[in-house]
Amino acid sequence: MAGTSKEDTGVIQKGFLKVDYNSLCGKLTEYRIDPELREAKKTVLPFVTGLRFSSLLIYAMRKILKGTKLKANWGVIIHNKDIRCSSECDIIVHKDDSDLAWDGQDDFDGPVMDFHFVPKSKVKAVVSCKASCVTQINQGMKDDVVKLRDYVSRVWLFAECCEPGKVVELRKKAIASGYEKLLYLYLLRPNGVGCYYDERVWFKFAESLKELAREGEG
Repeated sequence: MAGTSKEDTGVIQKGFLKVDYNSLCGKLTEYRIDPELREAKKTVLPFVTGLRFSSLLIYAMRKILKGTKLKANWGVIIHNKDIRCSSECDIIVHKDDSDLAWDGQDDFDGPVMDFHFVPKSKVKAVVSCKASCVTQINQGMKDDVVKLRDYVSRVWLFAECCEPGKVVELRKKAIASGYEKLLYLYLLRPNGVGCYYDERVWFKFAESLKELAREGEG
């Protein structure tokens, strides 16, 4: 039986990444470009749409991190002296060690909530999610990263989408504000009349996660 070369494995893995990327974008873009769905979305609390976006991203990240010593979870970071916690983190990438959690009951088809308390020493990075079309790095984003940098050195800003032509400047401002990376899923045309997929950003994001995992092996 013929074996699979390393090159073939890389192509296969990239294929799975692309499928996951397209699936993730498909679950989100309809609410941006369909007028009726866009109007309906306005009746949903921003917290809920934000939680949905970060949850979908966590599921995808867990697939990328499968087989490594790292996890991706929603929660807060505990200070090393166990006397205070960070503000809420959309996604914490941390070492696969036991941690405290506030969960719903798990005896009725699984917990509703899965909120983790992760020791600072176990954290590798935080992904701050924005379930919106990010057009500027506002003061709130700047304040958030300043607070988090007391707990973790790597904070990545992940936008659901950005407008074409604005990414380079946004990335410069995000980095100047303290974020290590600016990432996004897709590009949205003005007034939400259409979108562009570009899986290259997703591939780079996946490689960054794998690099964190390789660091965690040391």
